Amino acid sequence: VIVIERFGSYDSTLRAGVHFIMPFVKRPKKYWYRYHLSDNLGHTVLHQKTGVYRIVTQNEVVDFPKTTVISRDNAALLIDAVLSYTIVNPKQMIYSVQNLPDVLNKLLQAQLRAVCGSLDVDQIIEESASLHVLTGMLDSEATRWGVKIQFVKVQKVEAPGLTDVLAKKKNADLQNKQIIIDAKGDKQTNMNEAEGYRDSVVKQAEGKMQEVLARARGEAQATINFANAEARSIKEIARAVPNEDPTRYLLGTKYLDALESIANSPDGTNLHLLPKEIALLKTAQGLGLNTALLGGD
Repeated sequence: VIVIERFGSYDSTLRAGVHFIMPFVKRPKKYWYRYHLSDNLGHTVLHQKTGVYRIVTQNEVVDFPKTTVISRDNAALLIDAVLSYTIVNPKQMIYSVQNLPDVLNKLLQAQLRAVCGSLDVDQIIEESASLHVLTGMLDSEATRWGVKIQFVKVQKVEAPGLTDVLAKKKNADLQNKQIIIDAKGDKQTNMNEAEGYRDSVVKQAEGKMQEVLARARGEAQATINFANAEARSIKEIARAVPNEDPTRYLLGTKYLDALESIANSPDGTNLHLLPKEIALLKTAQGLGLNTALLGGD
């Protein structure tokens, strides 16, 4: 393919075949390129040419020199990649970019460094296929130059002292995993202890609550039983002594109980009956109550 200019401006694009152009008015658009390649021995070779006017629209595979990249874990690597491209729009290519192969080489180096900088060294070495995303990334940039990127392939990944790098990486991974396992174990232990303490506190609180409830029920039942017993006593007294007030009997018994408590007090208090108490005692004896506890004093 040849791009023809008329007085320095674009005129037409000539495909394969016989064409006639007007001398001095129309002329082919010339371009140049200068870039480095890797030969079969791995040496870098300068490839350059000037005054070129034929544009090749077939697929071209370019083996650029090795690119030095730094991985996410700070390991230096050498990436050997090849690139295949096709010029799909000669006019756009020749007017939008100069030295196309060198531009593609610089773009490939930049994208390789960006992608490898986000990966660990073991990912780059063991999963080099993940670098094939460079095809789409480069193609999106090269489209504006009328170029289609067919593929980007990684041929080889080299690393000085690769064994030491991988060994350090493996040891670091093992240490990180051990730290994570220990942290999870400590967390689980603390959770179990906290749950056990919580369950113990809950059970103690429930036990105390049950104890308080049982004591309250017992006291309530004792009060009810005592009240029922007194009610039955009043009924029996009223039946035995129909002409007497049974409350006087109850008051008398409580009074005698109080006197017994005073008489049995540990401080050695002497009990002296006053005339009123003697009268009450006689009343109690008249009712047939036991007054032996007052004997002698």
